Amino acid sequence: MIKRITSIRLPHVPIVCFIAVLLSLMFLTSCSSEPPLDEESELRHIALVAPVHAEEQGDAIRLGAEAAAKEYRFELDYIALEPSDDEAEQLQVSLQALERGTSAILVDPASEAVLKDLGVKASAAGIPVIALNDARMNTGVMAAIAINNEAAGRQAGQQLADLLGGAGIVAILRSDREDPDLIAREEGAKQVLSNISGIQIADGAACGKREDACWQAAKQLLDRDAIDGILALDIQASLGAAKEVARRKEQGRIKIVTFGSDLEQLQLLQDGVIHKLVVQNGFSTGYLGVEQAVRVLDGSRYDKPIVLETKVIDADNMFWMDNQKVLFPFVK
Repeated sequence: MIKRITSIRLPHVPIVCFIAVLLSLMFLTSCSSEPPLDEESELRHIALVAPVHAEEQGDAIRLGAEAAAKEYRFELDYIALEPSDDEAEQLQVSLQALERGTSAILVDPASEAVLKDLGVKASAAGIPVIALNDARMNTGVMAAIAINNEAAGRQAGQQLADLLGGAGIVAILRSDREDPDLIAREEGAKQVLSNISGIQIADGAACGKREDACWQAAKQLLDRDAIDGILALDIQASLGAAKEVARRKEQGRIKIVTFGSDLEQLQLLQDGVIHKLVVQNGFSTGYLGVEQAVRVLDGSRYDKPIVLETKVIDADNMFWMDNQKVLFPFVK
């Protein structure tokens, strides 16, 4: 009998080496010239404002948006941010994009205030806003693409409980930002964990956007309680927790479940320090954002967001072809 091969488990190689090979293959297959645009077609512009502190997820969103813009014959104006920039800088560059003029503007808002202020001003200017990774459709927000963060939190909570066999002490390492998405993740996780009799939820900790601050928060957390599992709500929290667990040489015993697909997270997943990642498809977010913008400009109207699914990635399935397309958006 001939069995159909649906996945391939690659040998343990550093993630950076794996990505280097993929990029080289992508370069070799992209050298053919593209057909010229019809001379009579006129390119319109869509602005994409970079997310704040989004790391590789932001790159995936940009790649997806670029692919859709090319397909729909729009020019994508990508507005980058510095690593130190926060919501104030994101709002500033977004408003500058409105002043320069654009057909539509895509933004993964750093806060509700950014989305609200931008939406009001964009509405006055007659420019549609498309919200990425945010389900709120405030004034001026004509379409939205997001995940259900509460459901993603429940998914992460269940994964942590399963890793612990339904028994143990867990803690949540959260951000010190008042981010509604992260709050929803935490609420979803607690819904699951609190209903499992063998799981005890210890007092958690909060940290800012710097990895060292999250490392210190994780250190204090593990000094205070005998923790068996950590649920980290964002990238920096996960890296800080992983750093402290590795320093204590307790990787494997202390289970870490988190969100994101940052390159360093993937390496820690492969090394067995992080155990599960709840991942969204950033490429699809960017692609659908541009697609929705084009449709809005053509007269379509939307009254609810597009909700994307999340996937659970671990060291065993991270190299499956379907998952490679989520983790490494340049994989065709």
